[in-house]
Amino acid sequence: MEIRKLSEFVTFVQGINQSRAEKQFGNKEIDYYDQASFEEDHKYYNEAVQDERVNYLFDQEVSLDKRDVVISNSLQRATMIGDQNVGKVLSLNFTKVEFKDDLLDKRYFLYLFNSHKDTQRQKNRGLQGTGPVLRLTKQALEQLSIPLVPIEEQREIGKIYIESLKLQSKLSTYIQLLEQFTSSMLEKNLKK
Repeated sequence: MEIRKLSEFVTFVQGINQSRAEKQFGNKEIDYYDQASFEEDHKYYNEAVQDERVNYLFDQEVSLDKRDVVISNSLQRATMIGDQNVGKVLSLNFTKVEFKDDLLDKRYFLYLFNSHKDTQRQKNRGLQGTGPVLRLTKQALEQLSIPLVPIEEQREIGKIYIESLKLQSKLSTYIQLLEQFTSSMLEKNLKK
């Protein structure tokens, strides 16, 4: 297994400054990708292929498309864009990951960035800032070293990672529903 720099496989595109964009484009309503959008994409990995074309307000570099990979700068976590967030504009709080070629699988990248222990240690060392919100700079992201396995193995690892996230989401929903059911049954019995 080789260890390679992440910058060999991807480039990072910073989001746009919202106040500058609003001045530049005037009264056009801009639908920004925000933390709620990120949480929605992270919770519901939906990998259907996009069929329709989207008319982007901005160039495609900062407009999001289905299966784009985005990093939350404050959470230091990555996710893949779902149908509900296609066409939104990337704000400064997020970084888009553009893959240069097919040597790094997107889902394998998500596994490495979100869960791989060595990558987590590297990310922690590269955090910068003061106060409660520390961020990874573009330079720190580019310097991350990743284990490179054959593309077939990457796809298998990525598939397993995404399926485990989907299962975790379903289990979380089940737990919430079970708690609601239990609570309502106990409340009902107390009223009798």
